[in-house]
Amino acid sequence: LRLAAANGDPSAEFEVGARLAEGKGTSQSFEEAAKWYQRSADQGFVQSQYRLGTFYERGLGVKADPAKAAAWYQRAAEKGNVKAMHNLAVLSANQSKGSPDYATAAKWFTEAAERNLSDSQFNLAVLYENGLGVEQNLKQSFKWLSLAAKSGDKEAVRRRDILKGKLTAEEIAEAEAMLKTYSGKVPDPMANDARSAGEAWKKNPANGVNG
Repeated sequence: LRLAAANGDPSAEFEVGARLAEGKGTSQSFEEAAKWYQRSADQGFVQSQYRLGTFYERGLGVKADPAKAAAWYQRAAEKGNVKAMHNLAVLSANQSKGSPDYATAAKWFTEAAERNLSDSQFNLAVLYENGLGVEQNLKQSFKWLSLAAKSGDKEAVRRRDILKGKLTAEEIAEAEAMLKTYSGKVPDPMANDARSAGEAWKKNPANGVNG
């Protein structure tokens, strides 16, 4: 593994970073993990871009920097990482400097919600209910709250039931019809599954069969 990482394989670099971050088989070091994630992320490796975004957001091994966090999340989000989509949307909606960018938040909450991330479905419903970054649409709000509720989100259930009282019978029927035709997008495993990402280096013939 370390040889493959030293030779610049981005999957191996990611796996080294992950083991350092978790203290798995080595002493934990966020600072060292950040360096390996950075090397891998610079090569466009999605999981490393997402992890580096979280390090910059939380100040793990690097100085906290919301702008850098957003930049790395965006790169990962554009390549299909669902959590990066969600986190980028949250950062956009909660910007401390300047006014919230609800349009960007709505865009990325939608992308993550369509890939069945319940937290994004809930947040997107809130945006539709209040007309933030999107045109107010209570039927859409009802739809996304219903989908989030299916994942066991109790607050989504509560808000959906309150919202139901604001809709006409016809609007509820239309919203339920939207739910029946809904089919989410399937997330790309390589972009979203850390285990797949961390083992991809083994399939590279240049690295041999063993780490």
